[in-house]
Amino acid sequence: MTVRGTAVLVFLASALAALTLLEGGPVIPSASPPVPEGAPLLDIGTAHVARLEWERGADRLTLVRTPAGWNDAAGQPWPDDVVQAVVDALTSVRPRTVAPANAGDLAQYGLAPATTERLRVLDDTGRELLALDIGNRNPAWTGVYVRRVGADEVLLAGSLLRWELDKLRSVREGTATP
Repeated sequence: MTVRGTAVLVFLASALAALTLLEGGPVIPSASPPVPEGAPLLDIGTAHVARLEWERGADRLTLVRTPAGWNDAAGQPWPDDVVQAVVDALTSVRPRTVAPANAGDLAQYGLAPATTERLRVLDDTGRELLALDIGNRNPAWTGVYVRRVGADEVLLAGSLLRWELDKLRSVREGTATP
């Protein structure tokens, strides 16, 4: 490199440094990103959740909270942290509306012709707190399409929900350590 080329590079670097200093330095976000508006999928405290019923095709899993922790329908204990992570995901995921639920669109979201995955959350009296049909992941795999049972819209929920449900399945199939 020539002396003239080096001088030009030094001049440009100095000019950029001066401009950065005059503008107040690099832009560093001072606040956390905004929290999405709207209610979470499960808008009730986690202590009210007493039962999870998850159906995926022909596979069914029922988990019940007891004073000793979470058990399946056969009374076998389940790892509390794995089940609680599903409940926590439901209370933290704030979905976005994607589209009205008309029959033509439901198939593209994995919610028709018949729903193959459903999650129900109940309290200790058997009252249903949440019922979701769960569809496909979105193309970027950043979320999963869901629809509240009986609702008119398809929602995009964060991929955290899919992640936690997959952990439940892994524990049930024995591919994860309980």
